[in-house]
Amino acid sequence: MYKYLIFDLDDTVLDFSGGEAVNIRRIFAGLGLTDDDLTKAIDTYRGINHKLWGQYEMGKIPRNEIFEVRFTKTLKALNLEGSGMDLEAKYYDMILHNYRILPHAKHILNELGRKYTLIAGTNGQAELQRMRLKKTDIERYFDQIYISEEMGSKKPQASFFDQIFQDNPEMTLDNTVMIGDGLYTDVLGGNNYGIATLWINHHGTSTPENIDPTYEVHTLDEIMDIL
Repeated sequence: MYKYLIFDLDDTVLDFSGGEAVNIRRIFAGLGLTDDDLTKAIDTYRGINHKLWGQYEMGKIPRNEIFEVRFTKTLKALNLEGSGMDLEAKYYDMILHNYRILPHAKHILNELGRKYTLIAGTNGQAELQRMRLKKTDIERYFDQIYISEEMGSKKPQASFFDQIFQDNPEMTLDNTVMIGDGLYTDVLGGNNYGIATLWINHHGTSTPENIDPTYEVHTLDEIMDIL
């Protein structure tokens, strides 16, 4: 019987992608691009950003390198003039005010909180995540909050889960579930650690052969049918 639920935050509870899409469009629109060029710029940024985050999660680059180069690389790829770091500063200011949450998130957390100990376990910038948790009023639903920047370790590293388990003596491999949308960070991290995993597969993506979530849903609401 499960007793502890570890929730990822971005695109699991918080609607990070929805807010980011609006902010990225605003940033590139500020460069005076036409509609076609704007679409190309957004797609180029997303590809570069996705690749950099993948390299970070695999331990190939430090986290700060993502923020130092992603807009610079995008401008270079598009042959556009400008400062990548200036765009990064605008992005950070906008993302601090990204207070979107996924539909029914508060209701679901409230209901699950009656039965389980809810723990937030997220990779990210501490200032940003704590601000968004507070402003969305999601913070109050979690008994504990773990953020990679504060911990000095990140998902899928075992040390990330080690700290959570050390702080919860009654937590076991059999009574804990890792819930998130990240195949490599949440699902693979949980699988490797030996706990059950619940993958929120928003886009109907197929899983690689080496990753096998215990449960799979397509929306946050479907969690209630399992837990």
